[in-house]
Amino acid sequence: MKAKRVAKDTYLTLDTAMVRPVFNEFSIQAEVVTLSGTSTIFATDCFTLVRNTCEFCGNSIGKAIKDSHELVGQYHKVPIVIENIKGEPFVLIPLMSPRSPLNTWISLHAIEMHKKSTVAAGFTDIHFTNGKVITVNASFSTLNRQLVLANAIRSGFLKRLESREQFFTHPVQLTTPK
Repeated sequence: MKAKRVAKDTYLTLDTAMVRPVFNEFSIQAEVVTLSGTSTIFATDCFTLVRNTCEFCGNSIGKAIKDSHELVGQYHKVPIVIENIKGEPFVLIPLMSPRSPLNTWISLHAIEMHKKSTVAAGFTDIHFTNGKVITVNASFSTLNRQLVLANAIRSGFLKRLESREQFFTHPVQLTTPK
């Protein structure tokens, strides 16, 4: 599959399966692999693309990381919720330090399964919901940990939304003083 090159910054969508770094002659750029099967290379790094998406959705990357820390505790490579789309959180999982230019981000909703790679030790094969398989430079145990954290964040985020909805839909009875 040949990736098309885009010279301007864009934003991630729910169709995003993975954002990974690619190297050109002078810089590191972001390749976005989608569930619909396309691959696009952007003229920015992965962190900038994720940060711009957070800002486009009315949040900041710092606030997203802080919210994740509140839900699961202090972790270095904590997954983040980009936004809530129709009641479903868009969770991105970093495989390295989030601010690292070499970090790969994976969408939680795009992962069907993962297993140890038969190609190389220390690598993991990720099977996406569209049938595509991509090998990443992350150990199986690291990816397991990240998936557990991502699911805990997703669950905590949904519970917060549910409690807010109950607060706003719960009838309030006002009583007049006697």
